[in-house]
Amino acid sequence: MTNYERLCRTLQGESVDRLMTWDYIDNEAILARCGGYDPSKQYTFEELFAVNSRAIKSIGLDMTRGIYNPALPWLNVKVANWARFLGVDPRGWQVSQSGGTGWISKRPFSDLRGLEKHLPRPPIYEEVSDWFKPLISQVKEMADKHDIAWVQGVEGPLSDSYIFTDMELFLTAATDAPELIRHIIECMTQFSTCIARIYTECATSPLFFMGEDICHRTGPIVSPVWLRANALPQWRRIMAPIRARGFKFIFHTDGRYGPALPLILGELDADGLHPIERNGCNDIFEIREKYPHKFLFGNVCCSVTLPQGNPFDVEDETLELIERLGPRARCFIGSSSEVHNLVPLENAATMYRTVHEYGTYPLNVDRIQKRRRAIGGKKTVGL
Repeated sequence: MTNYERLCRTLQGESVDRLMTWDYIDNEAILARCGGYDPSKQYTFEELFAVNSRAIKSIGLDMTRGIYNPALPWLNVKVANWARFLGVDPRGWQVSQSGGTGWISKRPFSDLRGLEKHLPRPPIYEEVSDWFKPLISQVKEMADKHDIAWVQGVEGPLSDSYIFTDMELFLTAATDAPELIRHIIECMTQFSTCIARIYTECATSPLFFMGEDICHRTGPIVSPVWLRANALPQWRRIMAPIRARGFKFIFHTDGRYGPALPLILGELDADGLHPIERNGCNDIFEIREKYPHKFLFGNVCCSVTLPQGNPFDVEDETLELIERLGPRARCFIGSSSEVHNLVPLENAATMYRTVHEYGTYPLNVDRIQKRRRAIGGKKTVGL
């Protein structure tokens, strides 16, 4: 059974041989050690895909949502797409990278007056299609070749908008110049909807991912009332072509869901949720009880357990997910967001290896519990 077939059967509620691993690897050391990445070399897209694929297969990852290029921060790609498809002048923009993360360090505006002069324009569907259709077709061919289930994604319109403006100016404009924010959100919605429509014509898998970071550690960044009025209709537009094709729609947001959860899984009725951060943010087992028919993605902690724990910490946290979620299926196990540069290779490999070893059907819960008892005294996180 290929990973594509395994994914399709899981999404349809049909029996499969085992649980699947899911993640995004943005870890240069793993790419180098397992995929042969050489930072002194320039890679074509095909070569970079092959490097990522070798690393992904080597550590036991079944499905992913992105190819990592250490030489090109993802925000550079975003600004380039704004320039190409939304008419944004690329001059005056600067992306900085340090400490394992990137941010837009310079924009050609800093206040509402400047923002009004640098608004994006709506995308032209044909222009997006001419670029994206051959790209996603190529990705499907390469993913199938390497037996990787590829899940295409887009940025949510709210995230795209506050990345464009910066968060402080976004919140100021939402109150003082809401027409500007509505325009930006509309342009971002149209772009993501174009991607969703084109994807359904040449999909890599029957699954689609929208990254919309609307929460922080204490709850939603704006009120659910505001989200319901200004974001929910846009999310539905992006999801519509996916649902019309019979595909599943995953909603991603970091942070603590709180009152945003009924909006995401109830009113929007997203099919899946990612990444379900731990450490006081969310309880994946409570979410499973409340929403038994939703697909859950994650959630081995990438803030503490994966970067700071030992392999036994990682193994135990992974085994708990298999033990408590596996019998009902509808779960894909991986990190609580991504395998970033602070995660040791051994810990990432332990997570995926544990799923492959203990996540086979029929699940042997007694064996899982026995293993958890055996390694209990070898853990370090939380002691």
